[in-house]
Amino acid sequence: MAEPFVLYVSKRFIDKASKTFGLGFIVRKPLVEILRKMDVRFKELERDEAKEALDRLGESRGITVSTAQLIKGLALAFFLPTGVFLATLKKVFYRSGAETEDSLILEFLAEIPRAFRPTLFYDIWLVVPKTEGGEANAKQIIKTIVEKTGAPPLTEEEWEDAKPIIEKLKGKLEVKGVTENLWKTL
Repeated sequence: MAEPFVLYVSKRFIDKASKTFGLGFIVRKPLVEILRKMDVRFKELERDEAKEALDRLGESRGITVSTAQLIKGLALAFFLPTGVFLATLKKVFYRSGAETEDSLILEFLAEIPRAFRPTLFYDIWLVVPKTEGGEANAKQIIKTIVEKTGAPPLTEEEWEDAKPIIEKLKGKLEVKGVTENLWKTL
């Protein structure tokens, strides 16, 4: 069974991707809009539907117990007001979600306030493959977005600036990519 993973994406990249894919000036759901422009077949998920989809995946047959527990943990962490994620990061918002035939891709917006400097914004893409093929397909979609945008989703400096998010999640959420920059191996 394929495992869920997390990718951090900088605001700089989202802005460039929005321009590349012709999404307009203010985009509330960039990932979903990009998928639409790429003609990817998916069902858009509102917040409650995304939680239900995670719950459904966590209970489906054919996945290992550890993967099921991981998926249920993600649902709790990302969607309950008292969840690990929201309790430690006060400014994380569900942006959008897409359910394809073989994976779930959820997009969150994280805000890192900084004293006397501009607030930093990062998107967090949570990818939950339903099958091994789903993992490969989701990675291919993401690679295509990066290739068409023509910019790295995260520079070394942006990775360093994301440390407040990473530190808060480390040890609380055991998902591939929470503490490592998966862009290097994708």
